[in-house]
Parts: sequence; C-alpha cells; structure tokens
Amino acid sequence: MRISTYPAVVRNMMLVAIASMFANHVQRILAADQTSSTSKLEQFDHDPGWEGYNNHNVPKDARMVKQDFGYSKTQFANKNPGEIGGCIQRASTPASYAAPLTPARTLDDKLTASGTFAASSGKGGGVFFGFFNSQQPGGSGRPISSLGLDLGFKRNGGRLAVRLISSGNQSCGTFITPFLPGKFRPTPIKLDGTRYHWTLDYDPQAAGGNGRFTFTLHSDTHKTEDYGPLPENFQQEAQARFPNTTTFTVDLPPELRKEGATFDRFGLCNMTKAGGAMNMFFGDLEYDGQVQDLSKDPGWIGVGNRTNFEDHEMVGAHEYGYSAKTSFAGGSPGEVGGMLWRGLPFSFYADRVGPLNLEHRLEASGKVKLVTAGPDSDIFLGWFNSSAKDKSAGVAENFVGIHVGGPTRVGHYFIPVLTTAKGEKSVVKRGPVIKPGKTFDWSLVYDPAANAGNGEMRVTLGTESVTLALKPEQKNQGASLDRFGFFTSTTGGQMVKIYLDDLKYTVR
Repeated sequence: MRISTYPAVVRNMMLVAIASMFANHVQRILAADQTSSTSKLEQFDHDPGWEGYNNHNVPKDARMVKQDFGYSKTQFANKNPGEIGGCIQRASTPASYAAPLTPARTLDDKLTASGTFAASSGKGGGVFFGFFNSQQPGGSGRPISSLGLDLGFKRNGGRLAVRLISSGNQSCGTFITPFLPGKFRPTPIKLDGTRYHWTLDYDPQAAGGNGRFTFTLHSDTHKTEDYGPLPENFQQEAQARFPNTTTFTVDLPPELRKEGATFDRFGLCNMTKAGGAMNMFFGDLEYDGQVQDLSKDPGWIGVGNRTNFEDHEMVGAHEYGYSAKTSFAGGSPGEVGGMLWRGLPFSFYADRVGPLNLEHRLEASGKVKLVTAGPDSDIFLGWFNSSAKDKSAGVAENFVGIHVGGPTRVGHYFIPVLTTAKGEKSVVKRGPVIKPGKTFDWSLVYDPAANAGNGEMRVTLGTESVTLALKPEQKNQGASLDRFGFFTSTTGGQMVKIYLDDLKYTVR
C-alpha cells in the first residue's frame, strides 16, 4: 500500500516557519532590549546613594593660615615711613585691605593708579593689588571683577602679570616678566627689598571704543637681568618683558568689554588658592587723581587681614558629593556638588546607570550653578565607565557628556564631549559659557540616529546651544557606560565649585 508523505512535509514546513518566526521575534526583542532605556529623576531631597571615589579626601592636618597685613609704619616701598602691606598668605578664603570706591567704577570709567612695591620674602606667596570688587566667592585663584597687578613668588624671586578679569570671570592681560608656558618662566622680581615703580591707566574710549589699559614698570636699581645663554625664542621673550621693556598695552576684547566689571575697592588682597606666604609692601600711592596720605593710617576697609585659622581647603582636596543643607542651584535644600580640583587623585561621584552604549539615546537635564572657579580648572559631567578608577589617567575613554572648562580669556565653556571605547575624542571648540554666581537650566541629548546615523550631541545652557556631530565610523567604536555623574581631570590645576539639582538622566 502506498503511504502519502504530504501531511508530514506540510507539518515540517509549518514547524520550520513557526520556528523562524519565533527566532525573528526573539531577535527583535533582544535588539529592542539592547537599545532600551528609561529616565530617572533626582531632586535630592534625600541622599541618593551614589557611588563616591576619592570625592572626600580633605587632609587630616590642616594648613595654618596667618594673615597680618594692612597699614604699616614701615618704609620698605614708600619714600617716607608709612605704607600698605605685611604678611599675606595664599588661601581659598579672601582677605583684603582696600579703600572703598564710591560710587563704584566700571569699564565705562577712566581709571588711573600708580605707586611703588617691594618684597622681602615670598616662598609660594601671591598677591593682587589694584581695583577689585569686594564681593569675592573665594577659591577663584585671582579676584573676579578686577584690574591690577598679579604677583606670584617662588623661593628666589617673583613673576608679575597685569590682568583685567570681568564679572563673568573672562580675562585679558599680559605678563610683565618673561613667560613661555612650560618652557621659560623665570622669576626676576627681586625679594631683597628692591623698590619698583609702576603706573596703570585705563582708557574706555581707546581701541575703537573697546577700551585699553597701559602699564609701566621701572626700578632705580633693577635695570638689567642676566639669564645666561638662551635659545632664540627665549631671548625674544626676555627682550619683550621687564626690565628690557617697561611699557605694556592691552586692548580689551569686545566680548569682555560688553560683559563688564565693577570695582568698589582699590588696594591689596591675597590670591585665593592655598599656598605660601610673603612679606610685601606698597607705597607712594595715587589713584583716581588723588594722592593717598600714608603718614597715618588711611582707615581702609580690612576683611580677614589680621587673623589666624586652619585651612582645610587645600590643593587637590576634593570635597563634593551629596549636600543635604545647601541650595546653590535653587529650590529647597538638597543637591549634589562641591569642590572639585583639577589634578590627582582622580575622583568621581556618580549613580549606577548601566550598561549603556552609543546605540542608546541618552538625555540629561537639570539646574546648575557655578559658584566659583579658578584659572586652569575644569570638571566633567555625564555618562562614563567606573573602571576608570583602576587607571592612573582617569577617564581616557568611554565618555558621553559635558566639559566645564576653558581658557582664561573665556572663563568656562559648557560644551559636549564624546570619547569612544578606543579613546577617539570629539569635542567642539567653543559653545555656551557658564558664568559664576548664576543658576542655569541645562540639557544634553545624544541621538544615535541623527547626523545621517553617525550620531550627534546637543548641549543647551540657558538659551544657548551647541551641536557636536560625530565623525563617520566613530559610533561603531562603541562606548561602555555604567555611571552618570561628576568626575575630575588628572592634569594639575585649580578648583571648580559647582552644584546640580533637579536632575533627570537616562538609565537602564
């Protein structure tokens, strides 16, 4: 008898089809799972339990700070007894002794000042003298909203620059002593009581209406400087600076003039980065066309200029994380942030969010406030890989987020950065600038489908936005992301004090 195989064939074909459909369905589920994500909202009304690594490393032994300066009957700088000065120490806490300016001056006013200075010791010390604003946040390194002399000293001598820093922490200026970054940085200002004569004039109408300041420096005894044999570029730098050159001019950039600065003090203040102390004096002072009588105490305003205290805000002493009692970024108490230093040790404070990768759409938003930041300071915010704590260089790959930092002429950009698993980096050259003392709404979007499928980032700060388009094939290098939060740069520098609140960010 003949047996038909047709039903069996049909049954097998149906089973194969069902299996294929099931396999395709599973693949779609797996593919969807690979790119699935959700968002998380943190308002920080309680400790979020984020992971911290080296984010609280304040030293057990604090540095003793001694500020002892103001009016002095001595005669180091002044031609007659009576001058301004004493022992001034670097510290994150501002200290000053200065004349009040009423009404306050701005960059729309003509400014003039002159005088003498002399230093007798100064290992690691730093001072500012000139026009500045009395409302200083501390920790900014140099006074924000200031125009004057920046003096920094090593064991054998000092350097001098003259700078204008705007109310938004943008800077312009010039070195008076030779300075080639990382190459030629001598310290020719003497620590033996040598007297120097200086003048400073600001004309708001010069440089096409943008403003210009002119500075001169002379000395009756320091007229030459022997650096020995020098390479040609070092020789050129030495010839362009004191004592070979004695007159310097700086034109204000239009954007800095527009941002402006307000000065309600004229006088002396410390540099606000922890460091050494120095003995220095200023005399023969004139400002705004008036000769200051220093034969008696002028009665200037002193802030923290006669005090001793323990300073825990040391260089490299990260102190950030959950902050239950502060509300810098706005709203009710509770936020994340604090002091993040540029330099070792590497540190981070972040939520566990992964695994995420460059196939996921990543979004974050919230409120941010930059309280203060020094020159040569920066931090990073976004998604990264926690394995960075096992590497001395910190995060060198696997990062999608925001860089807060920039050149001193700008202040601090708030711009997108992406680094793949292979370490290939994409970053924009400029973007929104985050101003100290102001709370901003911000957002970040990484869209893997944008830019013809190559991927694109967009960062918005307040009303300003910037877009970063990934390079072709960069997305294919991938990135493994399992944390969202802050981390620090391992290159040496200064401190950023920043806070975040009302965060919403992609997790998985």
